[in-house]
Amino acid sequence: MVDILSRRDPHGYFVIPLKVEGKDIVEKIISQYGESSAKIVESHEAILVRVKSRSVAEKIIRAAEKRSLLLIEEVD
Repeated sequence: MVDILSRRDPHGYFVIPLKVEGKDIVEKIISQYGESSAKIVESHEAILVRVKSRSVAEKIIRAAEKRSLLLIEEVD
């Protein structure tokens, strides 16, 4: 989580890579907290969630971690 929250994209968004199955969870969290600036970019294998709010990003990451939906490469 620290790695994702430690940097933003050039437009100021936190970018969270998730498995496609995480879309429903993300949409629920976004609507629950009224994050109007959030964006979901979909592909066949993954989704990228872009949010401005750090607290909403933390909630998405925690929910995704519980369900093993984060797409993070382990570095040895």
